[in-house]
Amino acid sequence: MSTTIQINQEGLNVLSLFDGISCAKLALEKAGIKINKYYSSEICPHALAIQNHHYSGDTNHIQLGDVCKIDGLDLCDEIDLIIFGSPCTNLTSINSKDRRGLEGSESKLFYKALQILKEIYAFSASNKKIYFLMENVASMTNKDRNIITEELTNVFKDTQLVKINSSLVSPANRRRLYWSNIPNIGVPEPKPIKYQDIVVNGYVDREKANVLLGSNCTLTNGIFRFYKMNIGNIIFKDEEFANQSTENKLLQYPFILHKSGYKGKSRSVFSEYDFPNGCYRLPSILESERLMTIPDGYVSDVPNVSKTNKIKAIGLAMTVDVIAGLVANLK
Repeated sequence: MSTTIQINQEGLNVLSLFDGISCAKLALEKAGIKINKYYSSEICPHALAIQNHHYSGDTNHIQLGDVCKIDGLDLCDEIDLIIFGSPCTNLTSINSKDRRGLEGSESKLFYKALQILKEIYAFSASNKKIYFLMENVASMTNKDRNIITEELTNVFKDTQLVKINSSLVSPANRRRLYWSNIPNIGVPEPKPIKYQDIVVNGYVDREKANVLLGSNCTLTNGIFRFYKMNIGNIIFKDEEFANQSTENKLLQYPFILHKSGYKGKSRSVFSEYDFPNGCYRLPSILESERLMTIPDGYVSDVPNVSKTNKIKAIGLAMTVDVIAGLVANLK
């Protein structure tokens, strides 16, 4: 049964917590949903620099700063849609040092987002429908997933939970859980896009890239981490080498590295598209944007932010096309 969604004809008022580089805004725009006011809560200076590059003159893009300093009562008459992906640091299976889940020092910020959600829901106009969308890692424990589901369902009885791998609509794997009360929410329509499709030069040996993280392999021995731990992404110089077996690649690489003379980071300046070790390079900022379906240049063209911090910001972002598909029914 379909549900009619009535929204302000001037557009949605959106609150994005842990907003990062405002990919939620990009997704809403891509879905054709008009935004009236966009409230962004973010504290990372590099993410804010990217936001400011695009929206510093936009009076409808309102930065709220630290999520811990937000009072939901101040926004209860404003907000139509809340989007957030609270920190996954202590939830993800990748973190072997501190996986305390929702009790962890960073991932416990879910409860602050929940508090804001409750305040806005409880004190908004009685006839006004509040929608939300939450994202977090699919590798969290069943215990933490069930706690999140229960807490959100206690606020919104119509909460739904879906699991989506971003590879459905992007050239990279990214398994995430999404909770929402947007009616008839479902899995976005698949898009036939491959990792090789977004590469500027060079060759890859898999259909989809690994999950994009804040850090990647090194250009010295990172190839071993890439294959043995399945972490990071690399792009090979030669197609013939890329098509060899993993065993052969690992056997041949030390000789290629030695022949290249590459010793690691140095004062020599290389292009993002060079192969200084003679074998492989890392995805560029532009290619990283494409892995997350972020528009070309949205991050890569921003001045005064280092490559390292741009890659970190992209790695912490939401996959734009996934979010666009999930919010489509708000149109």
